[in-house]
Amino acid sequence: MGSGKSAVARHLARGLNLRLIDLDAHIEAKIGASIADFFASSGEEAFRAIETETLRGLCEENAVVSLGGGVPTREINRQILQNAIHNGALVVYLQTAPATLAARIRRSPGKRPLIDGEGELDFEATLRRVEELMAQREGFYRECANFVVETDRLSIGQVADAIENEWKKRQ
Repeated sequence: MGSGKSAVARHLARGLNLRLIDLDAHIEAKIGASIADFFASSGEEAFRAIETETLRGLCEENAVVSLGGGVPTREINRQILQNAIHNGALVVYLQTAPATLAARIRRSPGKRPLIDGEGELDFEATLRRVEELMAQREGFYRECANFVVETDRLSIGQVADAIENEWKKRQ
């Protein structure tokens, strides 16, 4: 959350002349509600089930797919992503420092149900929550990715360029 996945994916899709699919936006269109509202009404497990079903179909697309930060938390999703790698996909982990993530997240409160604490968190509380999630997820991100970009000191364009260059090397 807050690593720049959506912005990088838009830039990358343009550069590679590929279709862009944002997993979260795709799911919101499918369920007819925001993810935050769906989380509140149906819970995280119901959301994760829909996320897995949607991910399975999208991994077969010739597109740039931007995933939500919780996707790799489920073993089945990690298997789906590893299978996509075996079929030639480039799965990228945008590694970003917790303080950078917390600062970005605080700019848009209310959009991230696992971080926001109902919009009442301040920067320090957000940072603590980001650090907790990163401690839980870092291994999953690395397990799923076949390319890592450290984003803290790079612009969106620089991150996208690094990914595009890696993609071209693998073709």
